[in-house]
Order: sequence, then structure tokens, then C-alpha cells
Amino acid sequence: MKAFTITETQIERVVGAVFADELSRQFNRHFDFLTTAGWDGDTALGFEGLKLSDKEREACVKRALEFFGVSNAEVLTKPTAKISEIAEAISSEIKNELLEFSFKSAARNETRAESRHNADEIFQDAAAAANIFYGRRRMLSFVAPHSLLGFALTILTPNLQGIETVDARGMTPDELSETLAYGDVLVATPTLWRYIIRENLSAPDNTMAVSFGEVMAPDLSTDMRKAGFGVLRELYGSTESGLMGWRDSPTEPFLLFDHWRRDGDDVYRLTPGGQERLAPAMDFLDWSGDRAFSLSGRRDGAVQIGAVNVQPEEVARQLAQHPAIQQCAVKAGQSGDGVMRLTANIVLKKKTTPDERIVRDIDAWCRTSLRQQERPRIYQFHDSLPQ
Repeated sequence: MKAFTITETQIERVVGAVFADELSRQFNRHFDFLTTAGWDGDTALGFEGLKLSDKEREACVKRALEFFGVSNAEVLTKPTAKISEIAEAISSEIKNELLEFSFKSAARNETRAESRHNADEIFQDAAAAANIFYGRRRMLSFVAPHSLLGFALTILTPNLQGIETVDARGMTPDELSETLAYGDVLVATPTLWRYIIRENLSAPDNTMAVSFGEVMAPDLSTDMRKAGFGVLRELYGSTESGLMGWRDSPTEPFLLFDHWRRDGDDVYRLTPGGQERLAPAMDFLDWSGDRAFSLSGRRDGAVQIGAVNVQPEEVARQLAQHPAIQQCAVKAGQSGDGVMRLTANIVLKKKTTPDERIVRDIDAWCRTSLRQQERPRIYQFHDSLPQ
């Protein structure tokens, strides 16, 4: 069916996003948002493009194949020059058979990070989202398409609806305001929404705003409505479970999609094949009835920063490996602009002075040893850690 077809251009978008994520994870190579948004089929893998080493290229191509459930050793060994060649090979394989997708969470442990899902269940998630996006004329996406929710919402859902999708990641807020039209839906994470709204985005009539990846704050929701978005949708799910629920306002509970069922404190997925499977949510859920729930914090103690789950205790353990640090504790909190940031409380080793030089040294160490979302934005020095 055409609705279930993933175009080569869409595969190229996914491959580019997967490459950026893998280079950050394994090789500590970080690229800014606008740079990765510009990666397309013509992006070269070699010196004139991404400048991938043989090891980097092999890891990135392997991850791209795994994303689509493809095992093609020939593609791994073949000297590919552009992203389009990877996408073409994947497209050829999944036209014959597409059984699963593989996504990675932000967990530092790579073994625990990977989650495999049957392809029909990811399409099931996309179909559920399509029902609450009904009537939209076009989708604009401000998010990368390599996460489970990003892929389901910005690649599969518009395909199922038969509507045009526009990758807006490379647009400035002014360009976005000029591009948005009556009946559009714009997808972004709350962190990106704050940036867009702060830059005075103006939305035309009958436009919908969709968010996921972090909890939407009431003040941000109010600002989005003031900007002209008449309809808001916030979606809830995870890499591990898939898409579970949605709501219209931060003051309301989430509602389970129809392919989920509550049984006491447990949640079961009703698969397209008619089976039921226990799929624990990654957050504690407070229920009000059989289908409405509110979030009560992560089960693993993670916090969401820029739609990425970060564990402050793990960041503190990593930071304590700096040669000048004796002890470290990391806490998360919202700054004045509503964005979640990390604060590092540090006890330095004896005879180490907390001056500007040591701050620069620690910050430089964080840039090479921690992922972007894990880096503390504030350093506070103490004789002993605060209780």
C-alpha cells in the first residue's frame, strides 16, 4: 500500500539523523542543529562532506541498517560515497520486507539503549497519531526523525494521512512564520517550542502545535496559544514502550490511545496481531479512571533535557572522574526561561583553587566526555557537598 511506503528522500532524512546521533554517541563528534538539518542525499561521507573515518563510516552505516531492520553485509563493506547510496540500498531491501525498526534511547549504556519494535506496531502508533491530527493539510517538523516518536510522527503519520511533510529544522523563526499556512501542523519538542515562541513566531488561523519528548509547561502552552496556535496536542511515549497517550492541555491528564489497556498499575499493548503484551511505562502513572493518567516522575530517576533523558547521578559519576574533582553531585532545575538545566555541585581536591582556570578546564573536559544534554550549565564549588 502506498500509505506504508517510505520514500528514499525520507530514508535519507532518517539516515542523516542517525549518523549525527551515532557520531555523538560513539565518537564524541557533535554538530549543531542547523548543520545536521542540512544533511541530505547529496551529503558526502568522505573528506568533502562528513569526513568519516573508516571506523566511523562502518558504525554509522551499521546503525542506519539496524534502524530499518536490514542486515546487508555488502552495504557495510561497499565503499559508499553519499548518504543517498545508503538510502537506496535500504529502500531496495525494505520494499521486499519490513519487519522491525530499532531505536536508541539516550541511555549511556549502549546495550540498554537499543529497543527493537515490530514494524506493524510502529505503524499502529502512527495510525493512532493520525487520528488526532485529522484534517491537517500539511506537516512541518522541527525535530530529527531518528527517535521512535520522531519517526512515527513526522515520517509515518503524514504518509498515512497522504499529506505533504516539510523538514523545517533548517528554517529560522522568521522563515517558519512565512512558511506556516492555514491548516498546517508544526511538530517540535517543548525546548524547541520555547526557542520558537521567544523569537516571536506568528501562526495563521487553524494551525496545530504538537509537542513530545518533555512535559509541556502551562506557561509555554499559554504562550503558544497567544502566538496563534488554536489547537495543541501533547503526546506521551518512550523508546521502550512506543506511543501511549495524548492530551490537549498541561492542566489535563493524558488519555491512553485505543491500542493500550490498563490493568491495575500495569499497562498492556494490544498488538495488531491481536495479542496483549505488558509494556511498563518509563514514568510512574497516577490514574484517574481506566484511561486517564498523569505523570509522577521517571522510574529510573532521569530528567528530560531537550527531549533527551539524562540521569543526574550518572553525570555526577562521570564528572567525578575529572582529575581535579574530589566529589560531585548534580541536580536538575528549571532556569528563568523555563528550560531544564543541570547544576554541578563540586568539591575539589586539596590544594586546588576554584578559580576561572579550573572552571574552564572542567567545562572543556565536559565537552569532550559528556553528551551535549549531560553538560552542566552551572558549576558551584563547596568545601563539602550540600545536604
